Amino acid sequence: MAILRELFTGEEAAVASALPFKPMRAKALAKTLERPAEEIAALLEGLAAKGLAYRRSTKAGDYYSLLPMVPGMAEAQFWAMAPGEAKLKMARLFEDYYEPGVGKAFADAPTPYSRVIPVGRAIENSQEILPYEKAEELIRQHEHLALINCYCREQAHLLGKGCDAPLDVCMVFGSFAEFAVAQGWAKPMDEAGMLDALERAEGAGLVHVVDNVAENVNFLCNCCGCCCMFLQTITRMNHLGAVSQAAYFASVDPELCTACGECADTCQVAAVRVDDDCADFDEELCLGCGQCATVCPSEAINMIRREARPVPAHHGELQAKLADARGVK
Repeated sequence: MAILRELFTGEEAAVASALPFKPMRAKALAKTLERPAEEIAALLEGLAAKGLAYRRSTKAGDYYSLLPMVPGMAEAQFWAMAPGEAKLKMARLFEDYYEPGVGKAFADAPTPYSRVIPVGRAIENSQEILPYEKAEELIRQHEHLALINCYCREQAHLLGKGCDAPLDVCMVFGSFAEFAVAQGWAKPMDEAGMLDALERAEGAGLVHVVDNVAENVNFLCNCCGCCCMFLQTITRMNHLGAVSQAAYFASVDPELCTACGECADTCQVAAVRVDDDCADFDEELCLGCGQCATVCPSEAINMIRREARPVPAHHGELQAKLADARGVK
């Protein structure tokens, strides 16, 4: 409630509570609320500017929908708000809300909202990899591309505990990229720029995390285990199923392993233990991101195909599964 009081005025809350997640025209919502369309349009535009609603502009006009709290409103506050005490207060509120709210919601959901995809170099010789498992392919599928700052690491920095991983490597695609650019939150980017950011993220040992759908992915976050709201369900809450693993796991050849520890140093979820003789991987915990294989100097690590969780075909299917689990009609 403290977060909601910071985000909404009473009038905005009244309108937002009637705004569905499925986009609709301002005049349709005005009819539902029995209020003038001009008033509702202005309020919806204000909600979009504050990162509380999403606006999709089409030839037929503008459509609006309520943003989820996470991913959605939480991130947008850090993109929209100027540095200062208000932003710091918001960072503290969302930190307090993580375990009882955001983290618990991710942990309790039977269908994960996000999934990991592997580093391309780690599995480049595999013939089994599917298009929705390849970061480069996801980038090439979209006409509208943009880079946006990592909300999780920015929040951690505000709280004095961020890591040194790059901020400007999180990616948004499609109509949401257009919206974020129009709001001034994101930087439009061409394919070459996105691939360069992907390379920087991989060089920093970050994990590729996308929305858990096979078609029309909206975001590709490059995540660290210390700050990321998705990965913290594992590193902070010890809940392994909140992020869907990639369709691979890491396996080490003991004949080649020199126990150098590079794999353990790069793993974002501590799925590797190294003794005097060899690295040992926890297959259940391993995300299948492939970062360990890319840094192994003796090429002792291979990525093995595993039986992955089913991936919802599109956002409609994903949202239906999430709503059903919450008992929402």
